[in-house]
Amino acid sequence: MRAAAWLLAGLVTTLGTGVVAHAASIKERTSYFAVRGSTLEELDADLQRAGPLVAATGARHPGATEVRFDGSVSYRETSSTCRVGKTDLRLDLNMMLPRWKAPRRVDAETRLVWKTLEDDIRRHEKQHSAIAKTWLKKMESAIRNLRPERDCSAMEARVNQVTKRYLAAHERAQLEFDAKEGREVNRRLQRALVRNLEAMAAR
Repeated sequence: MRAAAWLLAGLVTTLGTGVVAHAASIKERTSYFAVRGSTLEELDADLQRAGPLVAATGARHPGATEVRFDGSVSYRETSSTCRVGKTDLRLDLNMMLPRWKAPRRVDAETRLVWKTLEDDIRRHEKQHSAIAKTWLKKMESAIRNLRPERDCSAMEARVNQVTKRYLAAHERAQLEFDAKEGREVNRRLQRALVRNLEAMAAR
């Protein structure tokens, strides 16, 4: 099952030009790319050919999740201070997954191995989305709880500083997740394959 070595799905993070603040909307979509083949070797080769190209690694992956944070924040000024007012955060998530239409004469083992891999790719990418949502909430909370500054220029600078820190922490969390998944990929897929084999035998 050489395709297992390809399970390090990537993350592309695109930062918006606006100031990120209070969570207002999350848009999620899933797109698919076709994978062709009748054997595990052919499927592995086509994943490497057709998988999404991730700029961060310069390589193609069996799945990927694009994460885009964007948004804006307004400020409330008094005679002596300025604080965060209305906020609007937008998070766009695009999960890209493989889709295989099996030829008629593909053997049951190949179908089972593919299902095991496909399920794990989907689980992996859903976790990338979950990490982004978690850091969205953390960033929202941090910005909403900022103390007032002496003026709105200082308040805006503080919001930008906090935003950059949380976006960087989000990126680290995504990379740490990929690193952990990479270390455990073979064991995880072997366990999943055994479960699927047992389920098939019990039918």
